[in-house]
Amino acid sequence: MPLDAALLAELDEWVRETYRCWEEGWVGFTWQNYTYDHVQRVRKLAHTLGQREGVDLQVLEVAALLHDVTKDYDGEILTDHQGKRILDEEGFWHNETRLPMAHNRVTELYDQLELAGQLHSESGAAVARQLLIEQGVSPVFCERVAQVIRAHLRPDEDTPPEGLVLYDADTIDANCGLPAFLRNIHIHLHLWEARTAPGEEPLDTLLRNHPRDYLEPYISQRLPSWAMGKRRDFLPRLTTHAGQGIGRGRLARLERVLQELAEELEAFEFHSRHGRLAVILYFMGYRHNPMLSEQLAFVEKEWLHLNGATPEAQAFVAAIRRQMEGLE
Repeated sequence: MPLDAALLAELDEWVRETYRCWEEGWVGFTWQNYTYDHVQRVRKLAHTLGQREGVDLQVLEVAALLHDVTKDYDGEILTDHQGKRILDEEGFWHNETRLPMAHNRVTELYDQLELAGQLHSESGAAVARQLLIEQGVSPVFCERVAQVIRAHLRPDEDTPPEGLVLYDADTIDANCGLPAFLRNIHIHLHLWEARTAPGEEPLDTLLRNHPRDYLEPYISQRLPSWAMGKRRDFLPRLTTHAGQGIGRGRLARLERVLQELAEELEAFEFHSRHGRLAVILYFMGYRHNPMLSEQLAFVEKEWLHLNGATPEAQAFVAAIRRQMEGLE
């Protein structure tokens, strides 16, 4: 049966509600509000890639919406006695199972299907299949969606075209481009704060009183090597022609942005108020469980005008929006 807008909206609400079943706080490299935003970006980017690759957009849409539906069961990454991450035979990290504080139909299915300990691609596929069956969706469609979700962490020779597109969209969003940069901003802040020793200047105070002391090494040293690593480690993994094109384009723009931010450091007082640096400082200022889509909307509607943003800062924000919408 074709999926109508009402059913997609209901599935979307289940996804949003599911992420609210867990407490706020950081787990690994994510926080509570990150995952729902990530899912919406992946949906949009997958649609763009799927159109270019000529795949079944309806299967892809549903799989993208539900691909991380059980992601929040992934707790902290397990390590051995030497502090190294424990990997399974396929190279995936082992995670603690993180239990929710509240329940809905997704968590009920997770328990009923005895999915604890499985990779979220496997458990998510099983939950998605059952959710769709309960809504009267055809078994064939349900199985196709489950197959695509199951492959989104690591496709193989049996992965359908929709699965390759979803893998690329998921990989690109988390690693290549400006949304990934915004994520890295918050990861770096989180790790910095975790390493702050008693008696050292608190991070909020540092950002308020001495932002250059934080930004200069981050922009000049940390970010170039981070971007280089993404180009080296993730671009070769992309599986579709469309994904490779968008991945290369995003990384090229990211590298230009990082160079432009480094140049703005030379006139820090001005650019930290009106330039691209000011945009970065705004996002840094809202780091406790940030909702990136809401922050970006505020920047576009009010912040740019209130702060007399330069044309370069406005273009930077517009580029973030295009990538958040999956348009490039």
